[in-house]
Amino acid sequence: MTAKTFGRVMIAPATALFLAVGTGPLLYALYASAHSFPAEADAAPEWKGAGNFVDLSRDPQFLKSVGVTGMVLVLAVTAQLVLGFALAMALHRVRRGRGLVVSLLLIPSAIAPIVAGIAWWMLFNARTGPVNAFLEMAGLGPVEWTVTMPGALVAIVTALVWQWTPFVAVILLGGLTTIPPSVLEAARLDGAGRWHTLRHITLPYLRPFFLVAGLLMIIETVRLYEVPFYLTQGGPGNETVLSGIYLFKLAFNFRNFGGASAMALLFVVVLSAIATLYVRLVSGKGRTV
Repeated sequence: MTAKTFGRVMIAPATALFLAVGTGPLLYALYASAHSFPAEADAAPEWKGAGNFVDLSRDPQFLKSVGVTGMVLVLAVTAQLVLGFALAMALHRVRRGRGLVVSLLLIPSAIAPIVAGIAWWMLFNARTGPVNAFLEMAGLGPVEWTVTMPGALVAIVTALVWQWTPFVAVILLGGLTTIPPSVLEAARLDGAGRWHTLRHITLPYLRPFFLVAGLLMIIETVRLYEVPFYLTQGGPGNETVLSGIYLFKLAFNFRNFGGASAMALLFVVVLSAIATLYVRLVSGKGRTV
């Protein structure tokens, strides 16, 4: 048996598991997106073709959820990358106890999203939450964070930034450790200041790491459900119903499995397009000379 054949045999179980877990649900989603499912449990699904996609395009709540998700995506991911980079730069200067600090910083990312959502709801509670208590100590009036706009949106973005910024920082910290010290030393000897070193050396080296961190945060935000649901329950009204929340409601509250499957497939297409565009922008291939 050759080394190549042995390698194929070794990865065959993992490949089969991936195909079973990933391809099976995708194929069923394709099937479900083209059918409508009657309320009667014993009734057969009815062929609908592209009807579910047409219904989604005319659904104002779906369109609103996409807009809200896009707003949270821009605000949260931008803040996570900027603050994560600043935190990574600070951690890179730490020489003693860096491992312990990094381990402590990863605690928010390890917390279950449901627990994080409930904890932030308690923090932003208008009557008993410590956030309003600090505002009152500062001489400011209380804010109905979870039941008014834009407070509800601010609460969601704050919770996301708190939970995932340390994770982004760890990724970028790994990138900082790959920069050869000789390159930085050569730049210093050539008289490059901090800004020029950051712009022409540090950021280009970190570009692949920004790519990975950004893609992970985009996927996390688009599929988001637990944190905004337990923070605001989609309120006030439907102002903070993100796409993940509406997908859940469509499938389990409205029992529209065909529409939910169509929405999930749209997510796959949109995320693929966003990922492709993001890769081109971060890698520099989208630039013109």
